[in-house]
Amino acid sequence: MSSMSLLKDFKRHIDELVHRLKRVFISWFIFLILLMSFPASVFNMESFLEGSYIPLSVYIVNIMASYVLNSPLTSSVHLIFIAKDLSMGFELWFLSAFILSFLISIPHLLLEIWKFIEPGLYERERAFLRRTFLPLIGCFIGGCVFGFTLLVPIILRAFVTVMMWFNVQPIVTYMDFVSFIATTTIFSGLFMTTPLIVYVLVRVGLIPIEPLVKYRFPLYIGMYIIAAIITPDGGSFGSAILALPVILFFEIIIQLLKRRIKRTSCCRG
Repeated sequence: MSSMSLLKDFKRHIDELVHRLKRVFISWFIFLILLMSFPASVFNMESFLEGSYIPLSVYIVNIMASYVLNSPLTSSVHLIFIAKDLSMGFELWFLSAFILSFLISIPHLLLEIWKFIEPGLYERERAFLRRTFLPLIGCFIGGCVFGFTLLVPIILRAFVTVMMWFNVQPIVTYMDFVSFIATTTIFSGLFMTTPLIVYVLVRVGLIPIEPLVKYRFPLYIGMYIIAAIITPDGGSFGSAILALPVILFFEIIIQLLKRRIKRTSCCRG
């Protein structure tokens, strides 16, 4: 195949990828506008008939913040929220809609990526990736739920407890509080998908299993360090809560891969 043909194929693939990403961007933008403008009061007919207007994104974020503040783990936590400047309300309005629309668009993004790479895969690779798609989404959702329901309240309680040692009243901006909830939740979801992504990469032959087995303990230390960076408190307790389930999941994945390789070697022998 000539270099000109390779260049044309490369350009065609790039054009297709850009086209698919444009579709994802359009769907994300539509969700963004809906979340910023659609009235949440529709779900409360009494408020809706009274003319009360609260954007759906603000309504969802307030529910999430209320859950965190009323969690059994944060029952003794008392925060005072302030606005850093007059424009913070608009910034928070956009940020909440941006994050929620991004999360809603993730399945569409993964679907477009799958349609882009599917033609270049063998049938067995397609079947394998189809089987791992839903578990991957499940790991991300499970990680987000874990981070939101457990990790966020524990870290928040740790923050406030240390402040109380110094007799300091915690006063934070609502923007910082919402950003803390969002980043901890999303990074927890992404972190939980790491072992399964490694499993997929090993199965399709992109990375070898031997270095993972040989150097997995230094790898676990690296996971703990990453967890310490992800968790805003930087403390050992919050980091351990995030890192230990991932390390355990990763060890299970490695054992499954070792057994599979051993069975494959026996069959070839």
